[in-house]
Amino acid sequence: MYKRLKDPLYGYIDIEDDVMEKIVDTANFQRLRSIIQTSYSPLYASAVHNRFVHSIGVYYLGKLVTNSILEKLDAACKTEELVRYITVFRFACILHDVGHAPFSHTGEMFFLNKGSRDDLHKQLVTLTGDKELDKEISDKNYEAAPHELMSALVGLKVYNNLFKNNNEKSFFIRCITGYYYNESIDEDKSFLNCLISLLNSSIIDVDKLDYLIRDAYITGFDTVTIDYERLLSSIKLKKIDKVYECVYTKSAISVIENVVYAHDAERKWIQNHPIVQYEAYIVRHAIETINKKYSKNKLFSYEFLTVDGKKINSSFKVSLLSDSDMIFLMKNIKDDYLINEYFSRKDRRHPMWKSEAEYKAFFGNEVFDKVESEFEELSKYLNSVCKSEDINDDAISACAKDIESTVSMRDANTDIKKRDLLAETIKSKSKHLEFLNCLKDFATQQSIEFDFVIIKANQFNSGFGKIEFSKIKIEFDGLKNPCTFSDIINVPTPRKSDQDNFYYLFYRRRDKNVKIDLKGLASILGLLAFKESYKDI
Repeated sequence: MYKRLKDPLYGYIDIEDDVMEKIVDTANFQRLRSIIQTSYSPLYASAVHNRFVHSIGVYYLGKLVTNSILEKLDAACKTEELVRYITVFRFACILHDVGHAPFSHTGEMFFLNKGSRDDLHKQLVTLTGDKELDKEISDKNYEAAPHELMSALVGLKVYNNLFKNNNEKSFFIRCITGYYYNESIDEDKSFLNCLISLLNSSIIDVDKLDYLIRDAYITGFDTVTIDYERLLSSIKLKKIDKVYECVYTKSAISVIENVVYAHDAERKWIQNHPIVQYEAYIVRHAIETINKKYSKNKLFSYEFLTVDGKKINSSFKVSLLSDSDMIFLMKNIKDDYLINEYFSRKDRRHPMWKSEAEYKAFFGNEVFDKVESEFEELSKYLNSVCKSEDINDDAISACAKDIESTVSMRDANTDIKKRDLLAETIKSKSKHLEFLNCLKDFATQQSIEFDFVIIKANQFNSGFGKIEFSKIKIEFDGLKNPCTFSDIINVPTPRKSDQDNFYYLFYRRRDKNVKIDLKGLASILGLLAFKESYKDI
């Protein structure tokens, strides 16, 4: 028996009664109704869809692709064990975001303990008893996203009754986290690795397919059409040189390219948009502020995601942590200008440039790389000294005091090597101070407030340049072995930069008629970035 849910993308989705009862209708899964899917709403007002509908969509696509795979498999291959793994794969599809943090991806880093995934990894290894998983995690070739680790943890703990044994548990968490089996130890695991890639891959998987299609539909962002039915029905798992690989028929070539085009467009023009980046900056600050207020508790943890929850003070507890909980706590923080900006958009800073393309147009590639390097070091320094990326008179004062303190340490030190090291540190800090004073002079020249903030974004690199894309297998009738994508399609090679990131500079725009002289700023910062020596105090 099934329950039918109506979806704007796929029409009616049939979900088995057992899955509805054991997963969808549970409190932990219903929590996803209150976790926004993206951080795009400041840019696209309609982008208020949630992780609940996305998870249902991924489950639907997961069923489509596994049904297609089963139809193409020889009858002898359809063992009871294999069919069972297909079922566990589908569980992973619907539960892949069950532990997602509030505020989409902006909040997930707070699941980590001092930036480390070790605690979450250890819990997963203990719950599955999979020693090989422990070894594969230790390779450090790949690290799962924090929300994936937490979703795997919630899935194993809350929905433990779904699994028959530890092997199923291990496969379940691998599907969600993308930790593949080591095929050199057991090549039979290659079939399972193919299934894992259908949920967690760097190029094409059912998770990406749903959010690309759904995000475009909800936002109204014009992008290429993705014929998901054609794509998923073309997939087969084929044994090549004793191991299984995901292979697409030739009919899927255009759709594969469209998926990469769509993913590129969303990352470049939406995820990296300065309005989206500034919203994320505010939210991160709000979470950090709330964590400090309730420092005895770690809000972004398994306990607060559960039905039982945990007390954060003597008055109340938080359970099934969601966006609305965080917004409530934000409203109880007084006199914080950034949190106030979350609720009052008219008070927010504005970006000096609105895209990576505009920035590079004014700065040029050579200057761009050099200035980005300086911005990166300055951002780290401000975080160390001021605990923020704000650029203002307070930042200049804090940096000047820090330099004075370092000078005193150097002068009081009798060890020549340590004095030399401190002297180099002073030069580096003096360079940061000169950058700050340069920006202050620029603000005066432009008749704007000296109240900036640096916000980091990822430089865009096309998915067409990924090795994984070039290795996608395409099957042609009449050929014994499939071809790789790089054999049959010429794709653009993206320019590699010395930096992985680029930075936005935001300012207070009190007068909309004031036009920022970006060419002048590029000239000033460029000269400063290429300056070889700085004041030795």
